Amino acid sequence: MLRVSLLVIACMLQVGCRHSIADDAEPPVPTMSVHDLMVTVVTPATDTLWGIEDPQTQADWRVFIDAANVVISAGETIKDGGTGPMDNEWAADPDWDAFADRLIGAGVDARKAAEEKDVEAMFTAGEVLYPPCEECHLQFHPGMQ
Repeated sequence: MLRVSLLVIACMLQVGCRHSIADDAEPPVPTMSVHDLMVTVVTPATDTLWGIEDPQTQADWRVFIDAANVVISAGETIKDGGTGPMDNEWAADPDWDAFADRLIGAGVDARKAAEEKDVEAMFTAGEVLYPPCEECHLQFHPGMQ
């Protein structure tokens, strides 16, 4: 069930991903706050990545690949801001894009590790994933954990 949920979320995020927009088209209009995106999409995906133990089957690894894809897509999506009161101001700050890029990079590393079935590389990707999350929260949303 988790795999299906993550896959559906990844597909929904990909539809709105700004890389699919033509240069002359209007940017996507966010439909939720960054906070809601983090709580409903990013947190479950990162919890999945951080919860790796000892995957045995291709289906086990697919869960981590899907979670990494969700993190990557969500990172792209948050670059556009959201509907929250501070979301667009945050998205206009260059540091916001830098944090999003680090989130995306960690997701790419996690996906590669999962595709290669490398548990140690998954742990490393998880360690790389945590700092940009914590630092972004400290800068843009103090008190948020």
